[in-house]
Amino acid sequence: MPQQEEHLRDYFQLIRKHGFTLCLTLLLVLGTALIISLRLPKTYAASILILVQPSATSSLPSANLFQDVLSGGVDRREMETISTRFSTESMLNTAIENLEENGHADAAALFPPVGKLKRVLRAQVNPDSDYITLSVELTEAEGGERNAALLVNQLAKDMQMLRRGDEETKLSKLMEFLENKQRKIETETDEGLDGLLTFVRDNGSPETWVPTLTNLLDRLARVREGLETNQQQLYATNARITYLKEQLQNAPKQTQLSETTSYNPVWLFQQEKLFDLESQRIAAEKKVGTTSSALEGFDAQIAEIEKKNKATSSITPTVTSGVSAHYTYMQNQLITLVPDLSRYENAVARLKREQSTLETELAKLIEQIPENQIIFTEKGTKIQRTNAMAEEIAKRSLEAEILYAESKMPTSRNQIGGIEIVDRATPRKIPVSPQLRFILVIAGITGLVLGVTAVLFIEYFNRTAVNLKK
Repeated sequence: MPQQEEHLRDYFQLIRKHGFTLCLTLLLVLGTALIISLRLPKTYAASILILVQPSATSSLPSANLFQDVLSGGVDRREMETISTRFSTESMLNTAIENLEENGHADAAALFPPVGKLKRVLRAQVNPDSDYITLSVELTEAEGGERNAALLVNQLAKDMQMLRRGDEETKLSKLMEFLENKQRKIETETDEGLDGLLTFVRDNGSPETWVPTLTNLLDRLARVREGLETNQQQLYATNARITYLKEQLQNAPKQTQLSETTSYNPVWLFQQEKLFDLESQRIAAEKKVGTTSSALEGFDAQIAEIEKKNKATSSITPTVTSGVSAHYTYMQNQLITLVPDLSRYENAVARLKREQSTLETELAKLIEQIPENQIIFTEKGTKIQRTNAMAEEIAKRSLEAEILYAESKMPTSRNQIGGIEIVDRATPRKIPVSPQLRFILVIAGITGLVLGVTAVLFIEYFNRTAVNLKK
């Protein structure tokens, strides 16, 4: 058989047909919910609003700036830590003990076990703010709104004192750490300064390296200039001496000073002798005649002497010789140049030694300056970093002392330990549960659903039975 099409009016007719069943189901559900709601114990709630301020230690400039900017001033983790800490057994037990000590022992006796308090206590961090809402729900048997208000107020107060103690402890430890660090840095600064001074005494500094290098370069330039000049003088002197020696070897040592002409003494002597012989011959001729042999002897002697006179010059030149003036001048020049040669040689040797010494010093200085500059810069930079750290630690120490002194000072507001109580919990007579209207609405909806379901099941089973009979 083809399935018949169902219309909306068919369902309305079906509900109208089984209206008694539907109303009965609804009334039963509503009645049951009402009875149960009236028999449930009334629960009262109390809440307190607190504002979490940045802690003293987190307010130091060394805190995480990026984290502070994102969180609006307070670390989100710190907010979550505080909210979670409210629900710890230690906080709850401490709050109950403090209530007993403050004269609320009767109220503390009504509190449920700590395990249940942990479940009914709510610490909620308000989004995009630094507020925490702390609330607790207690039944009438557990003290109701009065005990709930006492508990959350005491928890907020205990958290203030606990946070204040933690901040004081942290600040004390921070001050102690900064003091020890400051002494250590002062020691490092003194050691670094002593090391720098020792290095400067041994190796100099940039203020002395440049003048020393300039002085060495100037001295080396002067020495090289003097060495070149003396070498030129030495070469010129050697060349002059060599030239003078060659000239002395080729030049005559003696030279003619004067020349005179006179009769030759030998010729004169022979002339006198000839004259005597002629006189004797004449005398002998007169005595003995012309045929005498004695005359022949005189004639022979006279002929011999005349022959010699012809071979002998009648004029004899007389030459006066002496040391040449040019030769003497060249010798004097040599005598003068020899000491100059020794002086130039000594000067060249001395300047070469001085040049070698200056070049060694210059090479050593040029080799050491880069390394010394690096060492000097590193030592200076280390001292600067240490001084900067010392200044920063001094600032942190002063800030920690100020914060520690501020933590000891009483505040006019309800703020202790960076927690300000904005709105204290007050007892309210309005119960938070059971919520009768809400329960009845839910029960009505549930009754209608159950009634419609029951009607559909009844109609289904009726149709099935009719079909079976056919």
